[in-house]
Amino acid sequence: MATKIVFLDCDGTLTKVKSSWEYLHRRLELWTKNADEYQELFRQGRIDYHEFCRRDALLWKGLTLDTVMPLIHDIPYQPHVRELVASLKKAGIVTVIISTGLSLLVNRVKEELGIDRAFSNDLIARGNVLSGEIRINVDYDMKGAIVRGTLRDLGLKTDEASAIGDGEGDKGMFEEVGLPIGFNINGGSANFPGRTQYIKELTEAKYLLRIA
Repeated sequence: MATKIVFLDCDGTLTKVKSSWEYLHRRLELWTKNADEYQELFRQGRIDYHEFCRRDALLWKGLTLDTVMPLIHDIPYQPHVRELVASLKKAGIVTVIISTGLSLLVNRVKEELGIDRAFSNDLIARGNVLSGEIRINVDYDMKGAIVRGTLRDLGLKTDEASAIGDGEGDKGMFEEVGLPIGFNINGGSANFPGRTQYIKELTEAKYLLRIA
């Protein structure tokens, strides 16, 4: 069955930065002995995802968007991103970003590439100033639920859907589509569905999706 919708990870898939959270911390010199410790606590299971995000966002309290947005705009795209998205749109395929990253970046990507829908996590700003709060719209390891909901809303079936992602956080998304595509994952992943296809360049996805 022809693909009618493609779900896309953002960080590390559409952009070269693997984590917009970590990138911003590093650019603001807040990573070492700050945010890196929160990440380790989360990986050890000592704090949950919401507490992890809350602590991260609190480090940015008081910063202005005038300070943050130029850093976000410095994040480069992966090679051939525009070509792939243009081909998807030409083929009439719906495009949806699902990212646990920051909406500051995801909204920029959505607008610049003409993506149809996007889900990501919102830093709260009061006027032009970050409040230190975060709204979690994409929970850790919960991308699958968003895929299911989107397919239901659009009246589409699993085998009409594909997804492209670069990491273990995309497992749930991959499990809910007929054609999962792992991007730039050396040796594949035993945690992904057996039907997952692997590519090293985004242009290779066009062949798998049978689009020009």
